[in-house]
Amino acid sequence: MTRKKIDYSLAKKISQNAALTEQIQAVEKNPDVVIEIPLSKLQANPYQPRIEMEPIALKELADSIEQNGLLQPIVVSKDNEVLTIIAGHRRFEAHKLLEKEFIKAVVMDKVVHAQLALLPLVENLQRSEMNPIENAIAFKKILEDKIVETQNDLAEAIGVSKSWLSKTLSVLRLPSSLLDQIKADRYSDITVLSSLNKVNSDLIEKLYSQIKTLSRTDALEAIKKALSKPTKTKDRVEVSKNKILINTLGLEADKKEKVESLINQIKELIGE
Repeated sequence: MTRKKIDYSLAKKISQNAALTEQIQAVEKNPDVVIEIPLSKLQANPYQPRIEMEPIALKELADSIEQNGLLQPIVVSKDNEVLTIIAGHRRFEAHKLLEKEFIKAVVMDKVVHAQLALLPLVENLQRSEMNPIENAIAFKKILEDKIVETQNDLAEAIGVSKSWLSKTLSVLRLPSSLLDQIKADRYSDITVLSSLNKVNSDLIEKLYSQIKTLSRTDALEAIKKALSKPTKTKDRVEVSKNKILINTLGLEADKKEKVESLINQIKELIGE
């Protein structure tokens, strides 16, 4: 997806001051504001989208910091005595990996709650390796906590299209077992994942395993074919001399429930 230049208009609406990112850029250029803070005093931003960090990439970052030092300080918000990381969670985790006690940081006065939520989201969206599930969880939390009122407001604030945001949120409707597989595969095509929501839950995981290596065009075509090939009744019912077998695979949940209910009624009538 081609992202437009980020518009921080929402942050400006929330705060009468300059957008938070502009404040950060200003203080980072001033070496006098960089101090060392004990890692033990820092807490993670509750709205940080990055849930999991790739161990190999984190180790590479730690090795780089060990060899070259921390080239860019992290940014934290100070609210009374509470220090919350705004930007630099990976650098923080790399320092922990190196068993360091302190980290260089830029400390800002209490940051508006909405900005605390939006800034790490914007920062992480610029990383191509971000998992779509992590994005979706972050979007959902911001909306549920009423940081912004609507999906449209959120899309505008972080610089993405409304349709892309909606598709990303729809990923969370997929079965949890499939979400685990998507994360393991590092699959990230939002359009394909969103389309999978149309597939019956009994077939969805098998179909995903078939299309995950395909191009977007081929994957969407495979999903389209799966949706247009309903099983015929004569293929669902197998009649023999002493029994009737009914295949409910692929039926919609409500239809499957009705068939199973009818089967139970028949069993009661014949005394089973």
